Amino acid sequence: MPNVDSNQNHLLKKLAAVDPDVYKRFVRELEPMPLERGALLTKARQRTKWVYFVDSGIVSLVAGTHHGQSLEVAIVGREGVAGFADAMGRLGLPYRLIVQLPGLAYRVRTDVIEKHIYSCTAMHELLMSYSQFLMHQLSQSALCSRFHSSVQRLARWLLLTAERAGTVRLPLTHDVIAQMVGAPRSAVTQAAAELRGDGIIAYQRGLITVRSLPRLHKRACECFDAVSQQSVARAMR
Repeated sequence: MPNVDSNQNHLLKKLAAVDPDVYKRFVRELEPMPLERGALLTKARQRTKWVYFVDSGIVSLVAGTHHGQSLEVAIVGREGVAGFADAMGRLGLPYRLIVQLPGLAYRVRTDVIEKHIYSCTAMHELLMSYSQFLMHQLSQSALCSRFHSSVQRLARWLLLTAERAGTVRLPLTHDVIAQMVGAPRSAVTQAAAELRGDGIIAYQRGLITVRSLPRLHKRACECFDAVSQQSVARAMR
């Protein structure tokens, strides 16, 4: 059995608190897996064999077009689980799962979690609640991309990433961020320069550091509060 006693995943912690016996049986099925930056965990429109409870790092849900354009529609950090939609039905995921920030996950086979979902009330309720939250994040992402400025979207994305990764030091390039927030690289560079000029962030090649989370929060759109960890916690009650 993997040593998950010190795990940071909120869903696993919640399961341990709600039903310790189920938790003890479930963790025997988990395998620790290092998350390497840029790793493709699941291709779009293909069923995945694994579900990932993120302990540290960030996994992005990235939708794409046939012409190679892509957009991050949601992120999963230590608050949640990536890929579990496969266990809820027979369709493959409509997006790719890509490691955005390195870390650690505990993975479990899709058929195993499917068995637990339908045999364990606590597991079923937790994942149903998280599923609703994830759908909310997907819809909020579409709204944000359509109506909010590049500065607002960048601030929202940096806040979410810092919150869920548990660090203000984010090893990311402008090219990657542009893809994630759905804006041209030039717009992201301009937005980042504005935030840096105001002393809210600092950056050097491949690394962005958030210097003031409260001030960054003020520059973000309302979408951050809608999908923050506090929103997840409310959904898990």
